[in-house]
Amino acid sequence: MDVSSLNASWTLHRGLAGAAVYAASKAAVHNLARTLGTDLAQRGIRVNSVSPGYIETEMYRNAIDPDAEPRITAEVPLGSLGHPDDVAAAVAFLASDDASYITGQDLGIDGGLVRAAPAALQS
Repeated sequence: MDVSSLNASWTLHRGLAGAAVYAASKAAVHNLARTLGTDLAQRGIRVNSVSPGYIETEMYRNAIDPDAEPRITAEVPLGSLGHPDDVAAAVAFLASDDASYITGQDLGIDGGLVRAAPAALQS
C-alpha cells in the first residue's frame, strides 16, 4: 500500500484574520487529499492531510510577534505550542499499518485549538 500525507493547516477548520488566501489554499490541499483518497483507493494508495496548529518553527517565529505568544498559547487547550516532532509522529502514524483503514481524512495536530472556542468568545 502506498501512502501520501499532504500539509494542510488548522486554518481550514477555523478562520484566521488576515489569512484568507492562506486558509483557502490549505482548505484546497485537504480537499485534494480527500478527493485523491477516493480516486486512488482502488489502486491501494491512501492519501490524507495533516493540519498542524501553532508549531514552534522558524516560520512561526518569523510570523508571530513575541508579545503575542502568551495570548496564542492561551488559545490552545493543551497550553503549549506544538513541535515539529509532533507533526512528524502524526505523519509516521498515517504512513504506518496502524492507519491502513484511513484515507481522505484530515488529522489535526493542534493541541485542541480548532475544537475550543476562542478566548474572546469565552468572556
